[in-house]
Order: sequence, then C-alpha cells, then structure tokens
Amino acid sequence: MRIGLRRGARIELTFVVESWMKPHLEGLVKHPLYSTWAMVYHMETVSRALLAPYLEPDEEAVGGAVLVKHLAPAGVRARVRVTATLARTSGNRVWTRLEAYHRSRKIGEGSHVQVVMARGRFARLIRESRAGGRHGHG
Repeated sequence: MRIGLRRGARIELTFVVESWMKPHLEGLVKHPLYSTWAMVYHMETVSRALLAPYLEPDEEAVGGAVLVKHLAPAGVRARVRVTATLARTSGNRVWTRLEAYHRSRKIGEGSHVQVVMARGRFARLIRESRAGGRHGHG
C-alpha cells in the first residue's frame, strides 16, 4: 500500500435508492424500501473508494468481513449518504467504520475489513475458484 492512509481518513458518497434496491429475497418480500443488502453494497463501495487511491498498481483488495446494522428505513427515491472512516490497519488488513444516513437520521452502521494482496495472488485465487479450487487461502 502507498504511504498516506491514516486513521480517521474519511470519504462520503451519496446514492439514490432505486426500485431494484428493494428487498427481493427470492420473491418472498417486496417492501418499497432500501434493502439491507443494498446498504451493504453501498457501504462496501464507499469503503473501497477510501482505500483505492492507496493501492499500488500490483495490488488488489478483497472484502474479508462486513458487519452491518440496519437501523431505520429509507424509501425508494430517498437520497442516502454513506461514509467510511479508516479505523485501523494491520499488516494487509484495513478496517473501516461505516455509517448511512437519510437526511439527518442514521439508518445504518457497521464495519468492513478489506484484505490487500498482490494481483497475482488474487488472479490465482480466482483461477482456483473456477476450477473447484482447494480449501483455504494458502
């Protein structure tokens, strides 16, 4: 990773809730609201946007863990602000704190871990997964 990524670094992006972001759950639920999976998607997107400028050309990052609490609803067409703040780094792992807001109300919070690795290793993991791969991350 490039030098300069510091604890407390923060980024914020805004998304508009679209109809395809409603919960589908294989047809079981169709609330006209922002789904938890869409919130997680946006949180991972913002977390990656925070890290991306610090990746070397030969590096890639993958999601390693995500923990999200969906606190309140937001409807279709709502504007949602999502922030990622760097909490810490350790070795090749990067932790961010996440928050989502609709207007001034917090609607979600959580954390995300990204694992930074060489692009060659990442390409090997993809090849192994397509071939049925071996167990573990070796």
